[in-house]
Amino acid sequence: MAYKVLNNILLKDVSSSGLSSLKTDLLVLVINKETKANASFKDLNKISKNYLSKAISSHLKESGSSVLLPNIDGINARNILLVKGLNKKDPVHKWLSMYQSVAHKGNHIGSKDISVMPGSVMPNGKDEFWLIEMVSKTIESNVYIFSETKNKTVKKPSVKKLTVLTSGLSGSILNKAKKAAKKGYAIGEGVNTAKYLGDLPANHCTPRIIERKVKAMTKDFPKLKVKSFNEKDMQKMGMGSFLSVSRGSEEPARMMVIEYKGGKASEKPIALVGKGVTFDTGGVSIKPSPAMDEMKWDMCGAATVFGVMSTLARLDADVNVVGIMGCAENMCSSKATKPGDVVTSMSGQTIEILNTDAEGRLILADCLTYVEKYKPSYVIDMATLTGAVVIALGRHASGVMANDQYLADKIIESGEESGDRAWQLPLWDEHQSCTKTKYADLANIGGGREAGTIHAAAFLSKFTNNYKWAHIDIAATASYSTPVKAGTGRPVPLISELLLSKKLK
Repeated sequence: MAYKVLNNILLKDVSSSGLSSLKTDLLVLVINKETKANASFKDLNKISKNYLSKAISSHLKESGSSVLLPNIDGINARNILLVKGLNKKDPVHKWLSMYQSVAHKGNHIGSKDISVMPGSVMPNGKDEFWLIEMVSKTIESNVYIFSETKNKTVKKPSVKKLTVLTSGLSGSILNKAKKAAKKGYAIGEGVNTAKYLGDLPANHCTPRIIERKVKAMTKDFPKLKVKSFNEKDMQKMGMGSFLSVSRGSEEPARMMVIEYKGGKASEKPIALVGKGVTFDTGGVSIKPSPAMDEMKWDMCGAATVFGVMSTLARLDADVNVVGIMGCAENMCSSKATKPGDVVTSMSGQTIEILNTDAEGRLILADCLTYVEKYKPSYVIDMATLTGAVVIALGRHASGVMANDQYLADKIIESGEESGDRAWQLPLWDEHQSCTKTKYADLANIGGGREAGTIHAAAFLSKFTNNYKWAHIDIAATASYSTPVKAGTGRPVPLISELLLSKKLK
């Protein structure tokens, strides 16, 4: 069940054919000095009797601003969108924002296809292939509209085709450009897959429903191998920490393992572990009512794993990756785990559960222990783990903590490259004292409100002694809060970039 919106992405050379004859619902021209000097643009402007240049002078005052020009005589495009281009010094996330606006505009006016001439300007250090990939990724992931549970008010994406307009590409250069477009398309599809799972209401996205969707994905991508474990299986494996979360729910927990082997047989896999709490009431430590509906996005770590694995399979990537999705509901009932209860994790360590709303780390603890069997080269877990990370970093960056600096550095680097940014927080020996308790080997929360994000990572680190590990807290970035309330698909772009670029050696 991969979720793609566009039917295809094409590259079209307009160096000789010009733009006036191009049939498209929306022709997007990114305007800068190079664009104005372009012969195709000059011809288009001449046909419009300088209407384009006048619109540029009147409306495009700031970088990223745009103006929509419909139905110009002599030009086949139904609409032209002029966008004032960015500068080379502008950061990647501004470029993403510009093309996000293009995608939204295309849907808003009901365009079935979009043709984009991105121009020759790009951020410092980037090339035309990066630009093609970025445009493909951003358009695909932003024409997405959730419509699964709508009936009478249904609105679906209108845009089904993207054409990236190029000039003078041929031979091996053209092939490289096509690969860049394909990569961007596949990452965008992975983002949409993660968004879709996150946006589903909790009664439409239980652990068992996710299990069915994961198994169905193998029909599209036979290279993916899926294993699923029910509560009896997990009980046999000693996953008392994981199972403590689902005790209060009638909906049984599931752990899914997705294996992708695209690299050499001798190559150790990289492991991805995702928290998948399909709804989080907080359990006995119940959350306040306002915005509790947003707790359906507490499974976005697992959704990220799902999205990334579909991207890898779509591209037939030459890497070995194992993805683990730990899925459960955290509900309040007479059977629910109580504050002060002590459980035994798969690692053998006992845990005093001081707060049942700190449940994600209990799931991850056993998943991080289970993953050892794969002898991974690196392990990365992703989880909507703490509200504290929103306070620390706002909605702009995911929080990264790690026991290996090289791994942390490559994650940050991939975030900058993809525009899906992350920032490292410390994980020092001094932070480990937060896990101490009289009644068990570990407590699931530290004392007070200080360093909540770091204390959660300190707890997880107790289960990662045998491999190189990083934790990405995506509570701030995986979804938009009030008033937008929507999944973002992050950090699928970051993780995809990390794996596909082969940054980890």
